[in-house]
Amino acid sequence: MTEIWNAYDLNRNQLPHLLVRGEKIPEGQFHLCVNVLVRHQDGDILFMRRSANKSLYPGYYEFGAGGSVLAGEDSQTAALRELKEETGLVPDSIRLLEQVCSVNDQCHFDYYEVVVSGDKSQVRYQEGETDAHVWLPLKEVPDFVENHPCFNNQKKILNSLLD
Repeated sequence: MTEIWNAYDLNRNQLPHLLVRGEKIPEGQFHLCVNVLVRHQDGDILFMRRSANKSLYPGYYEFGAGGSVLAGEDSQTAALRELKEETGLVPDSIRLLEQVCSVNDQCHFDYYEVVVSGDKSQVRYQEGETDAHVWLPLKEVPDFVENHPCFNNQKKILNSLLD
């Protein structure tokens, strides 16, 4: 299924047309993505490993879940959808951590934190998206992200949690 996105300008104003995943985004336009940091009620952070079959960044670890916001969707709804699709988890709470614009990626990123409870072994994988996971105490996160392939923008978010 082809993903359709809303188009935005640099200042996050929605434009009157749509973008299609896989097609070149016109210069000066952006799409919206979400990243969801998952924290268990005991404080551990969830890292999911991207499938080896992914065309971009195979084998990279990322916190929780993430993806593009679909046309007509708001970012919080997309964050909850991506979390459910990619991990099977339903959070007890959700909060917006930060909003960042990456001009190079032509993307506005909304970073959320969710808190989940229950059995940690209930994490499931989305076929073709993820193939492994690990729960880590916050104190082990710096060593993990130093020694495993992780996204720099997510490292910055994690570092802000450690300060």
